[in-house]
Amino acid sequence: MEIKVDALVLRTADYGESDRMLTLFTLQRGKLSAACKGVRKAGAKLRFAAQPFCFAEYVLAVRGERATVISAANTDGFYGLRASVEKLYAAASLAGICDALLFDGIVNEALFLYAVDALRSMCEGKEAEVLITFILKALDLSGYRPDFVTCAACGAPIEGRAYFDIAGGGFYCAECARGAGVSEGTLQLLRKCAGLPYDASAIAFDSAKRALKLLEAGFRARTEAEVRALGEYIAIL
Repeated sequence: MEIKVDALVLRTADYGESDRMLTLFTLQRGKLSAACKGVRKAGAKLRFAAQPFCFAEYVLAVRGERATVISAANTDGFYGLRASVEKLYAAASLAGICDALLFDGIVNEALFLYAVDALRSMCEGKEAEVLITFILKALDLSGYRPDFVTCAACGAPIEGRAYFDIAGGGFYCAECARGAGVSEGTLQLLRKCAGLPYDASAIAFDSAKRALKLLEAGFRARTEAEVRALGEYIAIL
């Protein structure tokens, strides 16, 4: 049986002399694995389709639980990601988050569209803020999104310094302090990326790094998954 899918390459693994196994995030069929034969040979026609972050229309031959790439038509290679090491690590972080959240064969159209849109935005602008926005959307789709405005304990508006309880996932005001301290700049950036009113003057040069550290810890606590690329990206920011 042959199927046609719009897919994003999340991960690749070389095997044999010239083959590559792809982990694909597809719009129509969720996450699946597919073999791409001979793509490591010089001049291979499908070489582009076996690269990380490739977004293409794939035709797959499916036999039982095995899928093989027959052909592919490139939609977007997101070549702007190659402009910097930071953009590549941010894209790898996005791919790792998708990989951790998805189950084989379970369709998640919203996450797919968010991922494609985020990769395009990373090519054009500040990849750190794009990644923060994507993580918040991905967590929201998974049933978790912290409240950056009101205290999880008393319900009062959070102003100035806040506190974040990694295990519980809530933000707290200074009076109900619980967990790790969060600077005002970090909180304002999180509000910005969440589409909430924010104070731009409070955002500092290191706010993105601090926000990503919080989100990484929260993501790991919620999913029990470690996205290695995310930790590496934070380290080079």
